[in-house]
Amino acid sequence: MAVWIVSLRPKSSVAAWLSSDTLFGALFWALKQLEGELGVQSWLRRCQNDSPQIAISSAFPFVETDEPIRFLPKPLTLNPTADVVACWKSDRKKFLDALKAAKDVSKANFLSETLFALAARGELRAKELLEQVMNKQVERHSGCLMLREEAERIASAIEKGHRKRERAEPKRDEREERERKRRLRLWATTDTQHTAVDRVLTSAAEGLLYFDTEHFFAPKVGLYFLLRCPDDFPVRAILQFLSHSGVGGNRTVGKGHFEWDAKPAGQWLAQVEAQNPNAVVLLSRCTPKPNEFEWQKSVYRVTSRRPKFESAYGQPMRVYKGIIRQLVEGSVLCPKQFKDAYGQLVNVGDSQDWDGKLHPVFHNGIGFPLQVVMPNEVE
Repeated sequence: MAVWIVSLRPKSSVAAWLSSDTLFGALFWALKQLEGELGVQSWLRRCQNDSPQIAISSAFPFVETDEPIRFLPKPLTLNPTADVVACWKSDRKKFLDALKAAKDVSKANFLSETLFALAARGELRAKELLEQVMNKQVERHSGCLMLREEAERIASAIEKGHRKRERAEPKRDEREERERKRRLRLWATTDTQHTAVDRVLTSAAEGLLYFDTEHFFAPKVGLYFLLRCPDDFPVRAILQFLSHSGVGGNRTVGKGHFEWDAKPAGQWLAQVEAQNPNAVVLLSRCTPKPNEFEWQKSVYRVTSRRPKFESAYGQPMRVYKGIIRQLVEGSVLCPKQFKDAYGQLVNVGDSQDWDGKLHPVFHNGIGFPLQVVMPNEVE
């Protein structure tokens, strides 16, 4: 069994953040083009074992500095509670600072790999993280919590990328440059206005304005995801296919196109996982099987989604798959047995190929876990 870290360097904006189910679908539709229907059915059967043989994480940001800085989902156990903030209630000023810092921590979705490794080993808990945010040792940028030293490295890398794009000389005022670096964002999310075109009048149709959400990444910023699969899974061939086809929504108009690169992730994973774990943190959305986890000891969040059928390679019977409820990334779960993957594929209906042949459609609910230490008392 191999674990790959797949880096995606954007060549365009992205219509939606790439979740684990989106990536799973992209990989398996590419696999169908490469190995045909029988090949896909064979791999799907291997994903329906007691421990699924293929698990994919959601996509997370990374920044190319001298050494790449990768971000992972913030474990839900690090969200500060009212009891944690109340530790500073004796000092009004510190209490107000703690409230402000708690909002920053709660709004963050990602941790730098350094902070995540500390949390995975049980060395960083909600109170310690809150203290570091209050003392400016940890900063939040674009929903990512990082050490101040990491923020400076990231700001420097993005600044160099902007200079290369603009071919401009650096500003001489050091104070102004430092202030600008603090304002730099890893990505920007905007609503882009579009209009439908009347094919008869060949002009914009009246009253049919609409907006699409797009994510634009700063220079040196990309996405990555983790893939655990058997050694005979055709990873590089699939990534080569996706480098041409794109992934996600609106790819036919140029969105969601990346430069793909894969390398073994075993050494990196050893640095961020706990050696003596008693829990796992999810790096993907997950539809758990019965009796996989001890729910009373776990800290998790459930999301409800209504995903669409893929229509690029066939004619679906309907547009939406229905309501699907899954555990979100960052959920900290106490498993009854440690495995390489949890959860299951969910049969959501049938789809019709262009030749009229029906085949079942599965939605990915396989969870990609990282082993961590759950605090004895969740604060």
